[in-house]
Order: sequence, then C-alpha cells, then structure tokens
Amino acid sequence: MQTSDAYHPGGVAPVLRAMQIGAHTLFLLLLAVGVGRVLVTEGATSWWIVAIALAELVWYGCGVFFARGGRAGGTVDKASGRSWLGILVLGWLLLVIADSNFVWLVFALFFLCFHLLTIPQAFGATVALTAVAIAASLWHGVTETVPSIVGPLIGAAVAAGMATVYQLLVREAAERQLLVDELTEAHRELFGAQDELVALQREAGALEERSRLARDIHDTLAQGFSSILLLARAGQRGNDAAPIFDQISETAQENLVEARRVVAALAPADLESAPLESALRRLLAQLGDQTGIVGELRTDGDDVSLPMDYDVALLRVAQSSLANVRLHSRAQRVRVTLTHEADEVRLDVVDDGIGFDTREAGGFGLRAMRERLAELGGTLVVESAPGDGTAVAATLPVGRLL
Repeated sequence: MQTSDAYHPGGVAPVLRAMQIGAHTLFLLLLAVGVGRVLVTEGATSWWIVAIALAELVWYGCGVFFARGGRAGGTVDKASGRSWLGILVLGWLLLVIADSNFVWLVFALFFLCFHLLTIPQAFGATVALTAVAIAASLWHGVTETVPSIVGPLIGAAVAAGMATVYQLLVREAAERQLLVDELTEAHRELFGAQDELVALQREAGALEERSRLARDIHDTLAQGFSSILLLARAGQRGNDAAPIFDQISETAQENLVEARRVVAALAPADLESAPLESALRRLLAQLGDQTGIVGELRTDGDDVSLPMDYDVALLRVAQSSLANVRLHSRAQRVRVTLTHEADEVRLDVVDDGIGFDTREAGGFGLRAMRERLAELGGTLVVESAPGDGTAVAATLPVGRLL
C-alpha cells in the first residue's frame, strides 16, 4: 500500500509514530473482538467467518509490511495503496454481511481512508462506509438501533478530525525535514566554500612568495650579473684587463653568496655583517670602483633601530636604484640620503644623469620596489625628466613601531 513520506517510521515525529501504532492496534483489537464474539455466540460453525477474518488480518499485515519495505526501496505507489485498501474494504464487507460484530471494524478503515486517499475521496469513502455500517447493523436486526446509527456517525466524525490533525502533523514534519535538508546542504556548501578559501589562500601565499623571490633575484642576482656584463665589456675594450677581472671575480663571488641567501630565504648578507648605513656605503663604494660614478651617503636625524624587514626593503630599493644608475643614467654623481624622522624613515637616491620620461617607466624593477614597500605600508616616488637626472624616494612608516 502507499503511504505518505511521513508515514515511514524513520521520518516522522514521535507523535506521528504513536498515531500509526494506535491505528494498527485499533484494527487488530476490533478484529479480535469480532472474532471472539463470533466464536462465543456461534461456536465451531463459524469457522468460515474466522477464516475470512484471518485472511483480512494477513492482508492487512502484508500491506503494512510492503509499505515499510517499499518506502526503503521506492517500489510502492499510490495505485498499489488504493488497491490494497479496496481489497481490505471488500473483506470487511464480507465480514459485516456474515456477522454484525465486525461492524465496528469500520473505525480503523476510516483512518486508512484519510491516510491513503485524497481529502475529497476520503470524505466520500467515509460517508459510504458509515452508511454500510449502519445498514448492516439494521439488516442484522440489532436490538439497540440508536447506538448502531449514532456510533458509526460519531466514529466517522472522530476519524475525520484525527485524520485532519494527522495530516497537519505530517505537513509540519515534511516542512521540518525540508528545512533540515536545506540546512544540511547549506552546511555542505559552507564546508566546500571553506575548502575553496583555503585553496585560494594557499595559492595567494604561493604567488606572494614567488613575487618576493622574483624581487630578491631582480634586486641582487640580476643586478649583479648586469654589473659583471658591463665589467666584461669594459675589459674587452681596455688594454689592462687584470683589474677588470678582479672586479668580475669579486662581483661574481658576492652574487654567489646572495644566491645562497635567497634560496635559504635569509636576510641579505650585507645586513648581517653591517647595519643599513654601512651596507649603503659599501654599495656606493662598489659602484665607484666599477664605474667611476662618485657616490655620496648622507644621514639625517637620530639613528633608529628598525626591524630587519625594513632594513631589507630599504637596502633592496638602494640596490635596484643604483643598478639603474649604473645601467641607464650615464651619471657622474649619485647621492644617497637616509633620513630618520619621528614617524617615518626615508631613503632618497638622486643622480645627475640623463633622466627619463616617468610616464614611460613600467619596468619590473620599479614595480618590484613599489610592491616591496607597499607590503610594509610604505610608498615609492620617482621624479625624473629627460636631461634632468632622477630622484627616487622610498618612505616607510615607523610611528607604529615606537
């Protein structure tokens, strides 16, 4: 037989399950009472009535069993449930024709009608069954006529009311189950979104690390290789190549050390052996030895101890800026100024070279410097014009560190 979704014991509230058990118990009790009274009044001659009653009981049990199995397997449909009910009603008709003691079994049939049929169909079937029950009682010539008429009417009314309450409970249980399913799906989607967020964060971290390594390689190894290339070309044009090769060897050695530092993700070697000011002096001295450009370092303000990542950022800016001076500026002089103020530290690199049009400047070096400073809340300003030299100003906030 076909039942609603909420009829399955695994998907109903306890009150619905109790009502289902009550309906089954009512059917068994009324059938047992009828059989008992038949046996008392008619004795062994009523064996055929008992046989019909047993067949009715077996058919009822088969319907309940297949309804429970069909709910799990999905093989029971509404047509099967109505056919089952029709045969059950037919068995009841045979019983009430045989003996009036089975008239009251109609009460259990009322509940089944409202459970298996649509509301209009259930009301129509209830009216028909009530009329049959009353007619059967009168046909058998019962002595108490009024109870035989009023009893089925009251039973039908009670069944209709309880069936209405049952349907409301079923609808509430279905809505609650729908809400649970929606919450479960939302929970699953939330976990999926969290997994996606973790993957995105992991990817963002990888991209950030690759960007950092790219900046470090550009500011150290790439600039060092450029210096080696310039020195090699100068050696090819000159007569005395020995000093040039000494400088090439020294630069290559320094870049080898930097390569090992970058791979190990450690601080720059310049800052391990000397503070930022000394590292800047060393860069300027190296620039002068290799290119002849006169370098000058100025400091302003009280020297403030900065975090290592601040020193690294400023040193990388100085390395990249001086590399640009070496490669592109054709400058004679370059001045590096390190200024410590109450709320910021600033590094200025100014040369007297040929300059360039800042609107056309979009190389990796400037972008890498800006990204490195932005990670620490700093800024980079580049001022230049053709024939007017270049000024680079890197600023980092230090007020929040104090």
